[in-house]
Amino acid sequence: MTRKRLLITKAAFFFLGSFAFAQTSVSGTVTDNEGNLPNALVYIENRQERITSNIDGSFILNNIPDGSYKLIIEYKGYDNLSVPFTISGTTPVSLGLIKLGSTKVKENNIQGVVVTSVYKASQARAITMKKNSNTITEVLSADAIGKLPDRNAADAVQRMQGVSIERDMGEGRFVAVRGTPIQWTASTLNGNRMPSASGDNANRGIQMDIFPSELIQNVRLSKALTPDLDGDAIGGHVDFITKTSPNKEVLAVSAASGYVNMAKAPTYNASVVYGNKITDKLKFITSAVIWERSTAIDQMRNIFNYGLADKTASYSVNQLQLRDYLANRRTLGFNMGMDYEINSRNKLYVRGLYSQYKDGQSVRETYFNFDNKNVTLQARHADYLTDLYSMELGGSHQAGQRMEITWSLSKARSEFRFDSPKNLEKSERGYPIVNFIQPMTYGNLSADGRKYMAMDAPDGIGDTGDYTLPHQQTPIAADQLKLNQVILSQNHNSETDLRGQTDVKYKVSDNFELKFGTKYANKEKVVDASVLVWMPKSSLGIPGSPVTYMNQLEREGFPYKGGFMNPLGNPYNAVIIDQITNGQIDSMYDAATQNHLGLMQVSKKDSNSNLTSSYRGTEKVWGTYIMGTWKITDNFQLLGGIRNEYNDITFWGKKVVTDKAEDIKDSKTYNVVLPMVNVKWNLSKDRILRAAYTRSFARPDFNDLNPGTIINDITNTVNQGNTKLEPTFSNNFDLMFENYFGKLDLFTAGVFYKDITNLIYKDQSIVDIGGRPYTFTSPKNLEGASLFGFEAGISKRFEGLPGFLKNLGFEGNYTYITSKMRMPVYENGKQTGTMTATIPNQAKHIFNAILFYETSKFMLRLAGNYKGNYVSEVRTAAGPDHYQYFDKNFTVDASASYSINKNIRLFVELNNIFNEPNRYYMGVKSRVENISYSGIRGQMGINFNF
Repeated sequence: MTRKRLLITKAAFFFLGSFAFAQTSVSGTVTDNEGNLPNALVYIENRQERITSNIDGSFILNNIPDGSYKLIIEYKGYDNLSVPFTISGTTPVSLGLIKLGSTKVKENNIQGVVVTSVYKASQARAITMKKNSNTITEVLSADAIGKLPDRNAADAVQRMQGVSIERDMGEGRFVAVRGTPIQWTASTLNGNRMPSASGDNANRGIQMDIFPSELIQNVRLSKALTPDLDGDAIGGHVDFITKTSPNKEVLAVSAASGYVNMAKAPTYNASVVYGNKITDKLKFITSAVIWERSTAIDQMRNIFNYGLADKTASYSVNQLQLRDYLANRRTLGFNMGMDYEINSRNKLYVRGLYSQYKDGQSVRETYFNFDNKNVTLQARHADYLTDLYSMELGGSHQAGQRMEITWSLSKARSEFRFDSPKNLEKSERGYPIVNFIQPMTYGNLSADGRKYMAMDAPDGIGDTGDYTLPHQQTPIAADQLKLNQVILSQNHNSETDLRGQTDVKYKVSDNFELKFGTKYANKEKVVDASVLVWMPKSSLGIPGSPVTYMNQLEREGFPYKGGFMNPLGNPYNAVIIDQITNGQIDSMYDAATQNHLGLMQVSKKDSNSNLTSSYRGTEKVWGTYIMGTWKITDNFQLLGGIRNEYNDITFWGKKVVTDKAEDIKDSKTYNVVLPMVNVKWNLSKDRILRAAYTRSFARPDFNDLNPGTIINDITNTVNQGNTKLEPTFSNNFDLMFENYFGKLDLFTAGVFYKDITNLIYKDQSIVDIGGRPYTFTSPKNLEGASLFGFEAGISKRFEGLPGFLKNLGFEGNYTYITSKMRMPVYENGKQTGTMTATIPNQAKHIFNAILFYETSKFMLRLAGNYKGNYVSEVRTAAGPDHYQYFDKNFTVDASASYSINKNIRLFVELNNIFNEPNRYYMGVKSRVENISYSGIRGQMGINFNF
């Protein structure tokens, strides 16, 4: 007992000794003309301890005895700054705002280098944050985002090394790192994953087109994790950090208008940012953004019969789809932050964000059904509404001279719903769809009566080139198109996150810092989905029922907007006809209209297929970690630790048993242990070698765990969940070399390897529902896979060249990835072996290049973004010749700006200058499965900064 008391006494003296014998501290905030400077290197001359400033530029150095000192601040692009100060007694010293680039800081007379270009200032921020980071990190600042026509968060980060994006109608939507599937990348807001709600419930990743880039302060991509980050990030951790409160009054206003060529319609966007100090202790920032635009897509899609057992027939075309999309999109964003400094050692903050994304789509489709010998015209329109809000309260507290405690409580919610037609009650709205059918005879068929590409046909008869023609034998006519179905696809889903987090830093010595913490996250996902269907009584064989043809209804001209599939030479003009109006579509859901047209509801909300589409799931995660940062020498640092995450998942849904829907509940718990080690070796002042081993994982998507089945009549898909799915795990190895040269020049090169187990892939097949081909998808686990990659990047300003050439600069990065996994091989429905394949959605080549010309007033930038081809859909039963591939894609954007004075800047932006399509193919590039064009768009505007 005596020995135990002695140990407790020693421990108490160890922790309390830092309070009793410490002297005092010095604090301040590092800024420049553009605002606060994060990750500035701060230290006292002739003392070992070195720290970096926080995200708001603030810093504090503790345990300083009485005496006179010089504080040194290092920031890329500026000369080192020396600030003298004196410690006397135990009163903390505050240096206030320390402004780099100014002629004087307090008593200090050493001048900093004034960074004359706005973009140079932003580049200095990004490079300094990267250089002073403890891990392999990429950084993008708000100013850099504003220099290219990137209107949402996904578009912005595609410029970072190793990052690629997936687009929707030409706009960035999802983020992927190092060519890995988007599910493997954690996209977070201020360190927390945001809840995700969408029309397809596709994955955990938030759709970044809901999030305007104007709300972002900077973006930090961690390619190698540390234990204080959530562990579900095999590809990487992309953290979008919102704007923080300024130290002085700030007002920025931007307005722009533009034009979308494919939609033949204007766009406009506007933003305002205002921040100020209310008192010396209380400061705030607010921002608001609106972006209104029209966009459009022309799309051709082939649905192949890859589910057929006959090998030759499996290459035949079941259906040719022609789709014309028009969309009026509006993004609203509001951000608020407030910071209260109780004193130099205790701070509180509150953050709030709201964003709404409205996508008003109008779609006209023509389906040529070769196997069923008919043609279907489908008209649909709906408002997609997605709301996101987040609130966070937190604080940081210096407990004595060695300990810092930070905490946060947050709630975030995302909600999605279809909001049409407006003549229905809000709770009853959905996605209205009306289709018509006409018998059709087709020509140019093979001897077996099927439609082929010429290269696949048994007798060589079929289509050639990059598109398929229907070769219909009779015209498509409104007086022959009979009303076939009226559909209302309802989907209201939400995701709510509650989180609490505490982190503790303890400075054991000048060379060793201990950090530990815990985090609790409670996620609830609710999906209420159903497909309501009405059919004409005449089609159901009820005598005396009316028959309705399209020519009896209100129609309008087809929305060519300059041509349908114009880049292919408008090959479908002869088969496209006028279709019904959106108003006519909406009227189909009035009781009087349904009675007049003789419609009968054949699928109700309580039908078995609808009941299995709805579910509720909860996921509770308890995370704890401990890590230490050990500065072994002045040039060698080791950061290591371990993270533990305990997961508890429960799902409630419906399952059909002998034509009866029964309640089903599935629960699962699992624990993951994630060791992590990061090494930083400063080979010299400007050369760094980094190495890391980390273990991370990827949770299954919520839809994949749903015990029921989800049928989507909009996309003609069926998704079957799998409650037995295991999370994917990866052991990650990274090595990175960084060379900083010149004032703002940088070269990096590195390799990475991932050893993966329990990889989740989506297996596809074709099923027939009501005479229409649907794509059936079910998730499965594979035992193992591996991924290896190499990446390199350079940022160079040619300031040594003569004349105007000194204003030229180049930024480029390239990533090469190769992967392999063992896939099952089937013959006649039975597995006969395995084969080697690449990981789905893993691009082999990614590169970004930016060429720019910049003076103190004028800036011109040309940017290219390339993503190589990859397997996008796996079809194990059909075999690799039937896998779907995404074709290589290279988009080019441009921007220019001119600063009239320090407060006013004019700008012009262009996106997708060469109208690069999204193209998919089956097996080989000449067998096109899907090709779509979104066109070029641009805008001009003006920025005011005060």
